Amino acid sequence: MFVYRNSNTGDQVEYEHRSPRLDMLPNWALLDNPEESRVIPEQEAQVGEALPELPQDAFLEDARRLRPARSAAKADWVAYARALAKDSAEESEIDGLTKEQLIDTYGGDS
Repeated sequence: MFVYRNSNTGDQVEYEHRSPRLDMLPNWALLDNPEESRVIPEQEAQVGEALPELPQDAFLEDARRLRPARSAAKADWVAYARALAKDSAEESEIDGLTKEQLIDTYGGDS
């Protein structure tokens, strides 16, 4: 079981397999032992030293450059919205949104 923790919200999620999406997001860390809440060594800057926090503005700016076009498929907008979700509660609501709601919520001015 792979357990990830969100450094912004403290949320933890479990997956049967590693999540490439969460692996690439700076605010999610893969835990080595969920009971100890220890980040695995490959994601630490140095042993005993946590990864530096990236500015949220920098992450959002990168994400905006990757925003799908308005004409993109709903699946592209769902993937984009999941990458921007602030916590697991917001992420769970994404599947219930229409494409237009996704565009309105996650910035459809592309």
